[in-house]
Amino acid sequence: MDKVKKITFLVSGGGGNLKFFYYMRECLGRKNISLYVIADRDCGALEFCKINGVEYRKINYTQKRPEELREELNRINPDIVVTNWHKIIDPETVNLYKGRMVNLHYSLLPAFGGLIGIEPIEKAYSQGCKYIGPTCHLIDEGVDSGLILSQAIFTTNRSLEDSIEMMFRKGCLTLLNGIDLLVGKKSFDSFTDIRFSPQLSFDEKLFDESFWERVSGK
Repeated sequence: MDKVKKITFLVSGGGGNLKFFYYMRECLGRKNISLYVIADRDCGALEFCKINGVEYRKINYTQKRPEELREELNRINPDIVVTNWHKIIDPETVNLYKGRMVNLHYSLLPAFGGLIGIEPIEKAYSQGCKYIGPTCHLIDEGVDSGLILSQAIFTTNRSLEDSIEMMFRKGCLTLLNGIDLLVGKKSFDSFTDIRFSPQLSFDEKLFDESFWERVSGK
């Protein structure tokens, strides 16, 4: 991700992925990355921005009234847009940022596409799935249908609560890995008992337990 300097997060919730990227810059020495946030409501992610000096703006957005979003994205001119909010983006805006707009979904797509948040994890458990994992994919005009960039996979031989925490952590790494792949950064041969495809472009061991506690606000 050395070439990437501006990453914009579209947020609606607690901003877990945003927090990961905020702390990741120091952990991996990628301090040239600037973070920007666009929110569609008051949320925990905005509170994090206020406390930590991350540039943000709250806007009103609907598919029929996309002007504020387009104006803000045009002002920032981001290298990557991470769509963490719970809204479907209008096709014209998607096409304006084609190849730069990514999403993280908590399932091994195409399984359980269209569900949001932890719903895919709960659905996988209710249906007895033996393996689950996050998917980082490009955004296109469909719902969870864009080109898959990166995935991770792990077993469900743990509690639902533990899998939710595992999904969050591996999801953060999968998102970073997908962006690295998108911008052409070569993969790093990481040793881990969790499978990533493609292999991670960084050493997962650099993210110790204290790092994840900071991201989770513990």
